Amino acid sequence: MTVTGYEKGIAGHEVVAIFDNIKVLKPTGNAQYQGFQILMSGKGCRNYENFLQLNEETWFDFLHRVCEYHVNFPRIDLAIDDRKPYLRIPDLIVRTKEGLLSTKLREIDFHDSGELKEEVFQSKGGSLYLGSSVSELRIVFYEKGYEQNKKYGVELEENWNRYELRFRQKTAVSVVQELLKHQEVARLAMEVLNSKIRFLENPTDSTTTRKRLYPTYGAWAELMENIGKVRLTIEPQKKTLEKVWEWLERYVAPSLKLFAEVGKIEQKDYIGNLIKNGKMNHTQKQLYNDYIKSKYLCERG
Repeated sequence: MTVTGYEKGIAGHEVVAIFDNIKVLKPTGNAQYQGFQILMSGKGCRNYENFLQLNEETWFDFLHRVCEYHVNFPRIDLAIDDRKPYLRIPDLIVRTKEGLLSTKLREIDFHDSGELKEEVFQSKGGSLYLGSSVSELRIVFYEKGYEQNKKYGVELEENWNRYELRFRQKTAVSVVQELLKHQEVARLAMEVLNSKIRFLENPTDSTTTRKRLYPTYGAWAELMENIGKVRLTIEPQKKTLEKVWEWLERYVAPSLKLFAEVGKIEQKDYIGNLIKNGKMNHTQKQLYNDYIKSKYLCERG
């Protein structure tokens, strides 16, 4: 594990070691305490999951092993990937604005970007935030496909929503305890969502004023009913490599075929020259390195 000069830590901490997207930090300044902090981003979790799979372990095994020591969990996130999708984020934003939301989370924020097509606004990357960034629970609904497309330039997946439950401090510790006790991520997520929020329909009786009597929004009720079928587990990094290959087959292969045929006529190796002169970006290098590590560990095992 190494540290490069540009690596940044978090407030009151500095990075002392790094392995892929997993960082080890030590406290500095006013944030003094005995010990270290391990920071795993989403990508870091996917990296580490490769090792868990090679050892025939799960995240529950990892959490159980960690809890044998004197530890604290300042934050843990659960992510629900909805690829049906059951919900439309712009609809949730509209319902929130119209007051068709029952929640115990007081602070609400939203962002909706898009474009006008024939005078009609079309959303391209909406996000809804329930709870503040410093509260012990924050729930975020956003269009993950658009986010990935904007951030990394990958193929757009319009039907990919992500619903994140971000737990902090004492609530994060309680979540870990519940995960170890029941080992049911979907059950825990559903209980949290059901207890904290409910999207509503307007009542047919205009005299009904209490939100607890409002009917539940149909799409929300369907998601709650089927949440056990929605993936909450983290996909290993190798799945991303498969996605790249699928994208190449679907969108790039026809153009490569064209220039391969033209090259035969002109006696030029267009495809070979592309590969020779091409340079991988940071994400592509990471995919390659993860593949090499996984292959090496498989051969050792």
